[in-house]
Amino acid sequence: MARQPSTSHPPNLLLIGRVGKPHGLRGEVKVAPETDEPQRFADLATVFVGASVQQARPCAVESVRFQQGRRGVTVVLKLEGIETPEEAATLRQRLVFAHEADLPPLDADEFFLHDLVGASVVTEGGEPVGTVTDVLELPAQRVYVVERPGRPPALIPDVPAFLADLNVAERRLVVRPIEGLL
Repeated sequence: MARQPSTSHPPNLLLIGRVGKPHGLRGEVKVAPETDEPQRFADLATVFVGASVQQARPCAVESVRFQQGRRGVTVVLKLEGIETPEEAATLRQRLVFAHEADLPPLDADEFFLHDLVGASVVTEGGEPVGTVTDVLELPAQRVYVVERPGRPPALIPDVPAFLADLNVAERRLVVRPIEGLL
């Protein structure tokens, strides 16, 4: 099972959410979790908030609440120094990161999606396809973006029909190409 933190930033800071609109009158913000375990927000004393990982700044967490909605769990964060809805509104659309060391350890069958960036992709016959450059979490399934030398990138869905093997330790994906996939 993969943990959700995103793929496009250094391994010391992992994407765990995206700030939405302000909530209430105390400066709280709603955060859409980018993790399969939103509960991990409750254990964080500090998060990093910014337009990108390079611009993210540390923010002390004063409180964390959870709201269940149609689309799943929303995290309601109160950050130190953000006291009004107007101040909270300045964080809208910002990304929320956590230090990897501040997150619970992974189980043996879990991995961070960013661990797959740079993995080699080959066919079941051993023919090289390319290298994973991103992992997209789409509503239906995860999709691997694979850069191929001299060809456009390929999008490979993480479904058994297309993915024969995924070895995170060896950083290798084995695919079953069907007509038109590659």
